[in-house]
Amino acid sequence: MLCIRQPMTKNDSVFELWNFFSSNAKEIKAAYDAENYDWLDGKLSPLVKAIAEDMNWEFGPYHHPDNTFVLSPTVRENLPASRAAVAQAPDIPGWFFEPAKPAKELLSLFFEAEGSSVCADEWRYRLTSYNSGEFVDIEIFYDSSTSPLAAHEQMFCELVVEAILGEELRLDRVGYLKPTLVLDVGAIENASKIRYLKEHLDEVLAPIQ
Repeated sequence: MLCIRQPMTKNDSVFELWNFFSSNAKEIKAAYDAENYDWLDGKLSPLVKAIAEDMNWEFGPYHHPDNTFVLSPTVRENLPASRAAVAQAPDIPGWFFEPAKPAKELLSLFFEAEGSSVCADEWRYRLTSYNSGEFVDIEIFYDSSTSPLAAHEQMFCELVVEAILGEELRLDRVGYLKPTLVLDVGAIENASKIRYLKEHLDEVLAPIQ
């Protein structure tokens, strides 16, 4: 008799991920503590990618005393999938699960990536709100002393905004990010210091219905 295997659904993929996590929580923690990222990548990435191709993952303590496993949606379209998956996460002592990368508590907005670095502490921004606060576009301003390499402008703007807001808010409520090199950031009208971005959005964005 011919047996045809049905392709896994998203629900099956979510079950496979949490089943592996529950069965191997001690091994996962040991690999994380030992910085054995090759083992973690080999075991976890295929399970996460089965839920959504662009989805990623990471670990961190963040704001919780426990270890935190983050399903990173990466793109807006994956937010429902990451939220639904984390809603089904198992209760494992010592672990906390997040549907997106949380905001980071940083003393300085210093980032390194792709062989270059940037400090965004002096950057400024300006918001344009749409649909009565449904979402915003953000213009980001910096001068030559704090500018990223031209090829990395968009990447570093994404990193800075995501670190301040967290991935979920950034994907869900922020539309276009426009990096702009200017002669004097202090001369830009209606621009605020980048560190106030989260507080400003809390005032501007309408509550989600």
